Amino acid sequence: MVLASDNQNNNLLQTIQQVVTISDGVAEYSSQDILDVVLPREIASTLELSDLVTFTTATEVNGGSYFVTYVRDIFERFEKFLFSDGQVASIKVNYQGFLKKSGFEKMVQPTLVPQNGLLKVKSFKAAFTPYLLCNVAYHAEADERRLGLVSFFINGITGVSGVDIGDALMWASDLIESDRIDPAADLKSNDSYPEIDWDNLLAICEKTATDAIEQEIAPWRESLSRKMNRDVTRVRDYYDAIVEQINEKIERLSLEEQQLEIEKNRIAATQMEKERKILDLEQRYSLRVEASLHSAKVIWLQTVHIECELIRKKNKRLVTAVWNPYTKIVEPLRCSKTGIGVTSFYLSDDDGSISSCQVY
Repeated sequence: MVLASDNQNNNLLQTIQQVVTISDGVAEYSSQDILDVVLPREIASTLELSDLVTFTTATEVNGGSYFVTYVRDIFERFEKFLFSDGQVASIKVNYQGFLKKSGFEKMVQPTLVPQNGLLKVKSFKAAFTPYLLCNVAYHAEADERRLGLVSFFINGITGVSGVDIGDALMWASDLIESDRIDPAADLKSNDSYPEIDWDNLLAICEKTATDAIEQEIAPWRESLSRKMNRDVTRVRDYYDAIVEQINEKIERLSLEEQQLEIEKNRIAATQMEKERKILDLEQRYSLRVEASLHSAKVIWLQTVHIECELIRKKNKRLVTAVWNPYTKIVEPLRCSKTGIGVTSFYLSDDDGSISSCQVY
């Protein structure tokens, strides 16, 4: 989930809400600028707050509310918490419903459509799919400082990020937390646990987080660009006017030799001062962003893995599609060029790799 708000302080409240939520606390808005929070004890201790606290961005609100802005100490506390060593957990979800066992050919072929080749369903089996929930914290700094958090799921089989797992986490009774899940235990039918390619998933996490953060700070970046262009124009106009005055003085008085050299040196000094001022503005309005993985959770869902054969001319390639019983859909495959999830795609002539229609 990407945070978005037109108001930077309300954006801070949204960040606090998300941090509290992923830390197993409770955070609810009582109004647009008041957030009521129940913190887990260890988090409350880290933030030096009580278990029950109300955050607000409204200066006129009293009665024990904690006023927060990007320039107050609460910003520093949450920043320290977000960029401390994060947590990694593993959860298995027991699916209580009926796991579909047939009819996948009719579901896959109209859903996953190669535009220049064929797709054949070879086989399918019940299997656990790892969904990696990534919570990436970032702080950004230019003429001010901001703190944020982006969260998203990655399908550990297809590598597609931003997927939805439906209501899989709704019922606490279905969740089994474990630091190490035994692949031989509690499997229904022929369910199996696949290997996790951590290097690949972390690379996908980094790219997805980069794109999500950039999307969130894009309005700020555009605002900084407008401010910089405005101030640079003012600086140029100011110093160019001084140079013009000096040139007019030289022409009006017909200066020669020593006096002319003095005025030329003044022009050179003015030009140097203008460039220095512009460089200062560029540094002031440059946006610096740092991000790190705050926490991650592997959520094992009982799904169906569908082995599909992609055919392009004489080339054949096997891929695994995933049917998620919580969303009742066959999930997209991953574009090899952009990394986005696709249902309509093209196959390359050499190795049958998948490309979205936009980049083929």
